[in-house]
Parts: sequence; C-alpha cells; structure tokens
Amino acid sequence: MSDLHVNDQFRKNALSLQDGGFTVGVTYENGKRYLYDKVKSPKRYIRMISDRGRADGFIVAIHLDDKLVWEKSRGGNPWDFLD
Repeated sequence: MSDLHVNDQFRKNALSLQDGGFTVGVTYENGKRYLYDKVKSPKRYIRMISDRGRADGFIVAIHLDDKLVWEKSRGGNPWDFLD
C-alpha cells in the first residue's frame, strides 16, 4: 500500500490549513491511501469525499488517527461509524 500525504496546497477548506484536528486516512480499491491531516470534522469530511467518484475506485477503509474505524466489508456508510 502506498501512502500519499495530501499537501496544504490541494486543500479546499480554510480550516484544514489551521493546526489541530484529526488525520483521516482513506484507502481505495487500487491500494492507494490518502492521508489528510488537520481535519476538524471527520464525519462531515468523510461523507463529502464518499460522494465523489475517483479514478482510484471505491473507498475500502477509513482510518482516523491511525485507528481503523471502517472497512467496506462491514457494510454501511463510513461516516455512520464516527459517532
């Protein structure tokens, strides 16, 4: 699996440029894992990225601060496991 840290220059939310928050790791079908740091609202963020289509395929796992919080095999929506 290859981890790709998403740099600030590619972030669209101004809050993601401020210190603090969580690191969200998103793993796609092709094995790529994107790491987004400084996420202030993980549930909202995961819901937003889940609605987008990606060339990397469907999301298969979500990590929050390196802790696995959702896998595709569990079913359901990834954001429902973040309450």
